[in-house]
Amino acid sequence: MKRWVIAAGLVAAMLAFGAGVYATAAMLRAGHHTVHRPTEVSAPALPGTMYVVQAGAIYRFQHGAFKQITDESGWMQPSAAPDGRLVAVSRQPNFSDLYLLDGNGKVVSQLSHNSSTRAVEDNHWTFYPRFSPDGQSLFYDLDPKDSFNSFRVDLAIFASQMTTGGRAHIWTSPNEFTGGDVQPVPLRDGSLIYTKYSIDDSYQVHSQVWIQRRPGTPGVALTTPEAGCGQPAVSPDEKLIAMVCTRGSSTAGELDVASFDGVNLTLGSPATLVTGRMVASPAFSPDGKTIAFLAPASPGGHFQLWTVGSSGPASLRQITSDLALDSASAPVWIG
Repeated sequence: MKRWVIAAGLVAAMLAFGAGVYATAAMLRAGHHTVHRPTEVSAPALPGTMYVVQAGAIYRFQHGAFKQITDESGWMQPSAAPDGRLVAVSRQPNFSDLYLLDGNGKVVSQLSHNSSTRAVEDNHWTFYPRFSPDGQSLFYDLDPKDSFNSFRVDLAIFASQMTTGGRAHIWTSPNEFTGGDVQPVPLRDGSLIYTKYSIDDSYQVHSQVWIQRRPGTPGVALTTPEAGCGQPAVSPDEKLIAMVCTRGSSTAGELDVASFDGVNLTLGSPATLVTGRMVASPAFSPDGKTIAFLAPASPGGHFQLWTVGSSGPASLRQITSDLALDSASAPVWIG
């Protein structure tokens, strides 16, 4: 009899869980708007030119209108070179590569070849490309293979010279089983800012904004583990850092901005510009006065484009409403 009672309780719990899942799914569907292609909508004009990603295609945003410049074939995480060309990730099911594109999305050259002809575990992943300020080097994330565990993917940051035969140099040593060091932002003095992950004694994963002066050096944390900050963006004058800080939340983050002292490698007290949203991928405007970022307009919604003034939250502005932008691809905003 006792076993029958336990079995009946389990069945009731399963039915309640299933009903809850369907009710939640129905509620989320009811709250979602129709997703449009960016080319089907208009938006408030922003100064300069911006590139965003939706459904594996790169779009250029100018004068309030979007233009699709690549096909929908796994493109993500574009970044701009000083001469106006782009570098972007082409993501495939089992690997990803970097390509150099012109400003209209045409492939100029393939920069990496990460697909192995021998076995899928020999493939590589490359993400988050970013040119050095002088355009002479390209920083990016790559998974250096673990000779004892080829399926472990902890990304490290590398830099390659943009010359024929230029060698790649590894910059960072990621903590194992964290996912690695990501989102490099090279500075004019040769330093590198990025997001570093760690695991504490309670097996909790923490993200920190980190800085290194030179390749292979230990580096310095600019934020605490408890703040859970990452996704750094640096203003054009390199005096401000914008970042997303979760502070222990798994459902929302805040967009913070802090002054940056590049001599003493410290941050000032951060100011919160946006809170209570699932904020992602900040990027500064060319003049440094505005920050673009991605966030849903409502819980469970698709990611839209927003802007906010870098000096205060009063100017929060929603730019799009019916898109589904790639939250892992930060807007590229150039003059």
